[in-house]
Amino acid sequence: MKTKHVLFLSLSLFGGVLASCSHSNEIQITGSVKNLAGGTIVYQKSIDGMFNSQAQDTLWLNADSTFSLTLPGNGYEQIRLFLWGKRYLGSFIAEGGKYRLQIDAAAAKSVSILEGKNEKNMEVSELMDELGKDVFDVLSRQGDKWNITRDTVASSVSRKLQDQVLALDEKMQGVDKDLYEKARQNARMQVMWAFQNQLFGIANRHSEATRQSWLKEWEKMMEFCQVNHPASTFSPAFHEVVYNNAGITYYIKGEPIDEDLKKNPYKLIFHYIEKNLTGQAQETAMALLFLMDANEEKYDPEILPLEERFRQMHPQSKWQPLIDKAIAKNKAFNQAEIPDYIHFPNVDKAKTLKEVTDLYKGKVIFMDIWATWCGPCRESFAHVKPLQEYAKKNDIVLLYLSIDRPDDDAKWRKMAAHYDLMGEHVRAQEAFKKEIYDTFGNERGALSIPRCVIIGKDGKVKFTWAASPENMEELASQLAEASKEE
Repeated sequence: MKTKHVLFLSLSLFGGVLASCSHSNEIQITGSVKNLAGGTIVYQKSIDGMFNSQAQDTLWLNADSTFSLTLPGNGYEQIRLFLWGKRYLGSFIAEGGKYRLQIDAAAAKSVSILEGKNEKNMEVSELMDELGKDVFDVLSRQGDKWNITRDTVASSVSRKLQDQVLALDEKMQGVDKDLYEKARQNARMQVMWAFQNQLFGIANRHSEATRQSWLKEWEKMMEFCQVNHPASTFSPAFHEVVYNNAGITYYIKGEPIDEDLKKNPYKLIFHYIEKNLTGQAQETAMALLFLMDANEEKYDPEILPLEERFRQMHPQSKWQPLIDKAIAKNKAFNQAEIPDYIHFPNVDKAKTLKEVTDLYKGKVIFMDIWATWCGPCRESFAHVKPLQEYAKKNDIVLLYLSIDRPDDDAKWRKMAAHYDLMGEHVRAQEAFKKEIYDTFGNERGALSIPRCVIIGKDGKVKFTWAASPENMEELASQLAEASKEE
């Protein structure tokens, strides 16, 4: 699947379409798609009612745009659909059995159930969708149904959010207990996320008294929302709520913590989860931590002893097969050997970028400015093979200029090997990092990456915005033009 440099925003808030008509564990979904316009649909799903927000699979279509998807189930399971790199389409929640869908990628309401409907469940779904949209609007500052974004009074914000959820509780009466609890907790995770968002925005901008009032109300919201409830794991917002709570506990509330834990976010969050959650909530939050490491391609070696601890605590976890795959990726990344065609020239004494590019004087340089934490940068590396072949044939220097911090030096080197980035690798030194931002950033000094640049044989920049390796035809033309110049 070809991906573009577009942020994939998992709209963890939206509820979706609900259905229940059978008690079979297997969920059989068939349907058709229209107005896809060359796009790709991906989906996320739950595992035994615990939502996996850290993985997505492709919905493969037949030549006639129909599809068939069979998934295991245990009670209610949730499947969420996205038009990759563009937008959320909708959700489908089933309790086993057969369902037939129609997906219109261009419609405002993209997912329709043609067979397998349950009217009351669909009513609950619509309520969750509406709440999800309202919360997302608050998070993205696109709307404010409850007038909370400018409200600095913690008790006022929490009351508005709690009233909304209590009203939904009443409207959702009539569905079976399992679905009711899942929908109830899904709503609570959503509003908790909205409250956390307000707390983060206010805590460091107002008085100490205001900050303390928000922390006090946060504790009340914790009691109301019951994050530790097993059904909370059904919500796609669950992992965000848990990790935000860890940040509030140790960085805003200032609860004492070992300095070693503060140095590593995974160890800190794992510690918080182990201390504050139990049972299914603890199991799910920990599992998602390991999956997030692989999904975001962090590959932190500190994950490995945490995973061993998880095995001891949850030896029969349904998450373990997915965790095993994530840990295998982590180990492969950290144990990879650097091939001899990946070079790390010593530029410790360089004061300017020119001192770096002068190492390749007389040659055309394709320079890719990137960082290990940049998702679109890593995505672009899937398309480097044609560029590598072109560079080898035409004596082009491939220079990968990282803007990572010194603390990430080891990770930067491992990532070059992981993506098989043949060429020269330089990490920007503090002496010339500002020059990079001033030269290739905007008028405010903000640098957008990945950033591709072509430097001519004379050492001068020929293309400040060169084509990316994904568009090899245009990039080859630019490189050829730069090669003609003396």
